[in-house]
Amino acid sequence: MAKINATTNASSPAGSNINGRRAAVLGAPSVTDKGEGGASPRLRGLDRNPWRDFGPLIWQTFRDSLMHLSTVSLPNPSAEARFTFSARIYAMPRAILMGCQGTTLIMTRGPALIAHGADQLLIFLQIEGSVEGDTAGRRVRLQAGDVAIIDCARPFHGVATDYRTLMIVIARANVPAALLSLEPHGLVFPRDSGAARLIGEAIRALYAQAGHLTVSEAETATVGIVAMTTTLARLKLTGREFGPVRSKRKAALEYIDAHLGNARLGPGEIADAAHLSRASLYRLLAAEGGIRAVLLKRRLDEALRLMLEDDREERSLKEMFRCCGFGSASQFSRAFRARFGVPPRQYRALVRRQGFDWDEARLRAGRFDHKTLLWQQQRLNGSKPPDGPDQA
Repeated sequence: MAKINATTNASSPAGSNINGRRAAVLGAPSVTDKGEGGASPRLRGLDRNPWRDFGPLIWQTFRDSLMHLSTVSLPNPSAEARFTFSARIYAMPRAILMGCQGTTLIMTRGPALIAHGADQLLIFLQIEGSVEGDTAGRRVRLQAGDVAIIDCARPFHGVATDYRTLMIVIARANVPAALLSLEPHGLVFPRDSGAARLIGEAIRALYAQAGHLTVSEAETATVGIVAMTTTLARLKLTGREFGPVRSKRKAALEYIDAHLGNARLGPGEIADAAHLSRASLYRLLAAEGGIRAVLLKRRLDEALRLMLEDDREERSLKEMFRCCGFGSASQFSRAFRARFGVPPRQYRALVRRQGFDWDEARLRAGRFDHKTLLWQQQRLNGSKPPDGPDQA
C-alpha cells in the first residue's frame, strides 16, 4: 500500500539482520535507455530489499522516504523490531507497476500532504492481508482478492495487517477523464465479483510477464487494464445497465442541485422528490460515499463556481456559504480546504496570481468533469456558458 518514488541507501546497525549489506529500500528504475535499432527497450524491474531485511533501520528508511507522500506509523512500538518492506518496481514513462509486501503499519494522507503534489491514482490488488480504512468519508475494508482505487488527491487513512499487494500507479495527467469524473476514490471491487476477478487477473498476468515485455508492450497492457477498470467502475457507480435506476439517481441529483441553498436539505425530502424510499436513496448513492458526501461535493462544486464567476469583485464568504447551504463560514472554509488544499480566499488569490491554467489543473484535481471545464473556458472567453455540468 506504499507509493514509491525515492531511493535511499542506509548502512546496517547492530541488531538488524542486514549482515553488512546495504539496504536499498525504495526506488524506481530508469526506462530511458534505447533498445537495439531504436526499438522499445526491455522493461527492467528494480528490487528493493529482496532479502526481506527487517528492523529499526528499515523502518526509519521507509518512514523518512515517504514523508512527502504519507504519514506512516506503527500500531505499537514492538512492531518496529520486525518491520520490513520489499518491492519489485517496473517503471514505465506513464505508469509504475509494483508488487510489494511488508508488515503491519498505519498510513495517512491528509490535506497538507495532498496540497504538495504526488497527484496519482492507484489501482491495486490485495493479495494477502487486509486494510481497514477511511477514504474521504467512505469506509473501506480490503481483503485478499479485493481490487481498490485510491486517488492521492483525496484524504486517506488505512491500517494494514501484514500484506502483499500488486498495484498500478498512474500520474493524474495520464488517467482517463472518464475515470476521474466518476470520483472513484475508495471504490472497492469485492473479491467475489466479476470485476475484481477480471482486473485482478489482468494485473497478475502483467506482473508475471513484465520481465519478458518491452516497455511499449507493458505500457500498452497497462493502458488496457486502466480502460477496463474505467468501464467496470462506471458500471458499478452509475448503474448504467439499469435505465430506471439511472433516472431515479438523476432525479435525486437534480433536486439536490436545485435546493443546495437549503442548509436543512435532508434524505427524506430528497427521497420524496425522487419518488424513492429513504432506504432506496441510501442504496442508490452508497457507492458515491452516501447522501452526506454527495451533498458536500455538489455544494463545493457550486461554491467554486460562484467564487470564480466574478473576476472583478469578490463575493463575501458569508454570501457564498449561505447560497450553498453551509452552516457557517468556518464550516465552508474547512470543507473547501479539505477538498482543494487551500482556503477559499487563498484559492482565489492563487488563481488571480498564477492564472487560469493553474485553476484548471486544480479543477481536474478536484474531479470536475469535462463539461464543467468547458463551462469555465466559455466563461473566460466571454461567451454564454451552458447551464452547468452534466448532472446525470
